[in-house]
Amino acid sequence: MSMRVLSKATPVTRAYIRYASTESSGQQAINKATTAFNDLTSTVRSQGVTKSLCNLYQKATGPIPASIKAPLNKAVGVLEPVLYYSEVVYQLGRQVARGQNFTLPNKADFMAAETQLFKVLDFVKAQNFKSIKDIPLETWKNGAIKTFELSALFVIGETVGRGNLLGYKD
Repeated sequence: MSMRVLSKATPVTRAYIRYASTESSGQQAINKATTAFNDLTSTVRSQGVTKSLCNLYQKATGPIPASIKAPLNKAVGVLEPVLYYSEVVYQLGRQVARGQNFTLPNKADFMAAETQLFKVLDFVKAQNFKSIKDIPLETWKNGAIKTFELSALFVIGETVGRGNLLGYKD
């Protein structure tokens, strides 16, 4: 019978030595990342989102071969106006919201809108129209008048927005 003798000595652990150069290179990496992030945010603030994204794209695709870059350039060419106009709409909406003192709706507003919606749905269910022919002439007239009012308000809004009755100002 063979016996194994186990040593009661403590196992040897690997000692890690932390050098000053390792700490400084890690700190340097953090500093570079922080600087790059600050540069990016300041660029976005000064140039706008669209221009800064396009510049970032150009930096990122610098070393890519032309055969791969060509389809990407087409996609960016399509995407650039979309980004620009979405930024314009966002900025315009922000200015209008500030100018008109808009606020986000609260829970009470949602509850009031829900109550109104259910009242309208209950009214429609109570009518019990089987087909379009069952709708009375008076209801058709009221619908036509409301449609005309809404379209007239749209035309008036367009005219005020353009600042001119016919066409746009030169």
